[in-house]
This record gives sequence, structure tokens and C-alpha cells, in this order.
Amino acid sequence: MLNNTPSLEDLRRQIDEIDGHLHDKIVQRTALIDQIATAKRAQGDNDFAMRPNREAEVVRALAKRHRGQLPTATVIRIWRELINGSTALQGPMSVAVCAPSLSVGFWDMARNHFGSSVPMTLHTSPSVVMRIVDDEPGAIGLLPFPQGGEENPWWPALASQANDQSGPRVIWRLPFFASATGRFERLEALAVAKLVPAASGQDVTLVVVETDLDVSRARVADQLGQCGFTVQPVAVHEQDQIGLRLQLFEFDGLVNYHDPSMITFHEKMGEGLSRVSILGAYPQALAIDPAGQNP
Repeated sequence: MLNNTPSLEDLRRQIDEIDGHLHDKIVQRTALIDQIATAKRAQGDNDFAMRPNREAEVVRALAKRHRGQLPTATVIRIWRELINGSTALQGPMSVAVCAPSLSVGFWDMARNHFGSSVPMTLHTSPSVVMRIVDDEPGAIGLLPFPQGGEENPWWPALASQANDQSGPRVIWRLPFFASATGRFERLEALAVAKLVPAASGQDVTLVVVETDLDVSRARVADQLGQCGFTVQPVAVHEQDQIGLRLQLFEFDGLVNYHDPSMITFHEKMGEGLSRVSILGAYPQALAIDPAGQNP
């Protein structure tokens, strides 16, 4: 009887051929990125090359179409490297990581999302990271996700300059996808950059509602709900010296100052409301289980 099972040498030869084809496609993809960069410059688009909305769309489509034994998270990690490498070809790109407790988790999280070749620096001070983002072209700051009860949270400083159209904004909440290599000590972070967020189809807007000290979070959440918003409370910070309570919320969807529902919210709150500050927006995290497979 004939043995039709391919030999080990034949199987390896097939893999080598596939590797060659994959590399050819990567080269072709990179050439297209060069053309995109040229087209952007021709249109006067010389801003930050990163586009979180576009990246999220690509990764979501990839996760949806993926089949086979290779974990989805592994495939996404490969594409994250391609995406970040392509972004770096279009302009400067670096990441300043804030890890107040010197946790390696924040560094690992940044590497997992922004790639292995992007320049990265580690800092213990959020204000230093924010200064880097403000001063250096292409800089991204990674800051710990806000928690309740923090004595000196970093996000009120971002709220104070939220109306500056050229200033830093929140653009990612990380991790964006579950990693097969670990949970980063169960840490979460927000990425900040000088970039105006755009819709990815599944988004969250980060908003600070500044009120008088006697205005409760429950009242604010109730009024927002009556105006049609779906919100999730994140943190509260009281500024006793000026009599203000800063209430941080996640809003479902992409929200702007001119949204009719936001105007209605201002009217409902009346004098108890001092200001609403939109800190930025980010794509909703991709849902895959800890093993890296689609649910």
C-alpha cells in the first residue's frame, strides 16, 4: 500500500513557501502604507499618524474572521506589531509609561499594545508623562486607570485643559484585548495623546462632570440617564478648596459638547453644574476569553 502521508521535509518545505508568501504580502502592505502617508500629506493631514478607530476596526474584523487552532490573541498580537510598525513609518511615535508602584504590568501592557520596537520610557510621575505628551511630537502617555479614593489623581489636570482643541486626549483604554501571556497584574490604563478621537463603531467617551460639593453622583447619573445617556461611574475627586466635586463617567458611544442630550443635561442640572469636560474617547475592548479564543 502506498503511503500518501507527506514527509517531514515536504511539510517544512510547504511552511517555507508560505513564510515567503507571507513576507511578500507584508512588503506589499508596507508599500501601501507609504502611499497612504503620501496621500495624507497631500491632503494637509500632518497630525498624529495613529488612528485608534481604524486600528480597532481592523482588529475586530480580524478576530471575527479568524479560524483554526492558533489563539485569536496571538493573531491580534501579530497584527498589532504590523500596525504599530506601519504607524511609526508615518511619523514619530514613542510611549511614556507611568507606573507609580514600579509595576512591570504597565510596561508589559504598553509593549503588548504598542509593539516591541516603539521607543518607551518608564516614569513614576503622571505629571512628567503628561508633560512629555504635551511637548514631544508623536508621544503617547500611558497612565493608570482612575480609581476611587485617590489622594492626587492625574485626570483632573486633563479636565482643566479639555477645551483646548490641540491638547492631549484619552485615546485608548488598555488592555484592548485579553493577552494569552497574562493579565498584567489585573491592571488597567488609559493612553493619552494629542489626537482627536474618531468613531470606531463601538466606543466609550470619558467625561468629567464638575458640580457643587452637595451634588451627589447618584443625582448626576440619574439626570444623565433621563437625558438618554448610558453611563458608568468611574471615580470622584473633591476639590474642597474651591467647592467643587469632579465626577468621572464613562458614556456609551461617542459624545460631544453639542449633543442635544448634553445641552438638555445642562438645563436639567441648573446652577449646581459648573462644567462638563470631555477627556477623550476610545474603542470598546475586544471580547475574547483568557485563553485568547473568541467567545
